[in-house]
Amino acid sequence: MVRKTNPRREGDTPGEPPNRNRRTVLQTVGTGFVAATTLPSAKADVSTMDTNAESNSWRPEYHFAPSTGWMNDPNGLIYHDGVYHLFYQAGERRRRWDHATSSDLVTWTERGTKIPDTDSIQAFSGGAVVDSRNTAGFGTDALVALYTGHHDDGTEDQRLAYSTDGGETLRKYENNPVIESDTGEFRDPNPFWYEPDESWRLVVSRVEATDDRPAGIEIYRSPNLLDWTYESTYVDEAGAGWECPSLFERPVEGADETKWVLPVSPIEHRSVEYHIGHFDGTAFVGEEVHSADHGYDFYATQQWGNEPADRDLLLTWMNNWEYAMEGPDPGWRGAMTVPRTLSLEADDNGLAVIQRPAAELACARREPVAELHSEPITPGRDPLDGTELAGRTLEIETTITPQSASTVGLAVRTGPEQESVISYDPTDGTLRFDRSNAGEFFGSNDEDRTVTSVDLPATDALDLRVLIDRCSVEIFAANGRRTMTNLVYPDRESTGVSLFAEDGVARLEELVAYTLSAG
Repeated sequence: MVRKTNPRREGDTPGEPPNRNRRTVLQTVGTGFVAATTLPSAKADVSTMDTNAESNSWRPEYHFAPSTGWMNDPNGLIYHDGVYHLFYQAGERRRRWDHATSSDLVTWTERGTKIPDTDSIQAFSGGAVVDSRNTAGFGTDALVALYTGHHDDGTEDQRLAYSTDGGETLRKYENNPVIESDTGEFRDPNPFWYEPDESWRLVVSRVEATDDRPAGIEIYRSPNLLDWTYESTYVDEAGAGWECPSLFERPVEGADETKWVLPVSPIEHRSVEYHIGHFDGTAFVGEEVHSADHGYDFYATQQWGNEPADRDLLLTWMNNWEYAMEGPDPGWRGAMTVPRTLSLEADDNGLAVIQRPAAELACARREPVAELHSEPITPGRDPLDGTELAGRTLEIETTITPQSASTVGLAVRTGPEQESVISYDPTDGTLRFDRSNAGEFFGSNDEDRTVTSVDLPATDALDLRVLIDRCSVEIFAANGRRTMTNLVYPDRESTGVSLFAEDGVARLEELVAYTLSAG
């Protein structure tokens, strides 16, 4: 199997492997069990909430973040009747499923807790489907969610909840669990419909091996979402601790074939990998592994099910378990990336994974704040001087030809003593992101948390699309062939943007920038 584009974090050093059960760092223990519960929906439009100034300094404008409290993995991503449903892990000490919805992937409304924890069982991550054929017997088009029941003794089994009112309420299945277990480290079930034999499949993580099962991604089969039969395991031979799997088929542009994509999140690397290969309904065979993102803050990717536009739409938690519980806490913690599409393309180097922001993001654009063409960049000349390009919520698209410069790039969220720097070295094709002066938290921590880099495909020009949103910088380079996602915590006043070239002359071929607003 071929492994491609591994992320490089400058200053990385080997160390002790992380706690495999990374979601129970601050777990508390209780007793008792409630078999079926529904809670009323508390609704809040996140894009228009009147929160205090401290909270607003870093609260995203066009990324989803909860109005209050903790959030990590996206769960149960499903589209149904014109609505995108986002369930997610909430509760810093005891996990549950909270819920938000959107019609445009930019403006989100919180809907409250839908799968609560109990005194002895937390609701860990999972996926959801629309049961359009009523195979489970809950009703045509019922929303059916599979999730992990994490018991306070560490045991993890797989459970089901369903909704017959479009996600307004979810009821726990009375005969849970649907996949029994007497061990831990077994989580994140994600079901999908397998059209060739018109039945269901499910991928679930066996994070650590047991006496009778290897570590890896287990595949199950079911006619009805209730009765599951084990089929096979895609083995985690390196022992990286995979979790949060999805599995979907995608055509390869430029070739007469399809491939299956299996995203996993290795705990050891705190990242996401796309394993690409073949699936015959029983077993997945991997052929290539691609790093999904080369920043620090990208984990637990999940695909949106039932998506109407025949595209693979993904969402990811924008944080890192290494420091997620240490970061600033202005009353809310956790944000998602922008939804992004994934496509596969055959090129001269084999198979390319292309990721781009969902097209709906363009609806958040306001009038361009800067538009430049064919301008020189030198150590003493920045074409952005004199423009009005500044802000905390921006989209910047640019192409730069390095010419004789040794390094070219873009600095964002700049202030008197702060900046986040995107730089490109044309001699070795390395793109870097440096947040060591990005304000609170990262600037005072270890070097291995501040600088990350990736090699770009051979090119004569640097092509960038950069999304800036108060506490984050997302970079899409080489027309989506490389991405980098990172949190930043600059001061509110750090809003500047600048271009630079070192040791020579570069040429700004074009740049267009927009302010983005979800309102």
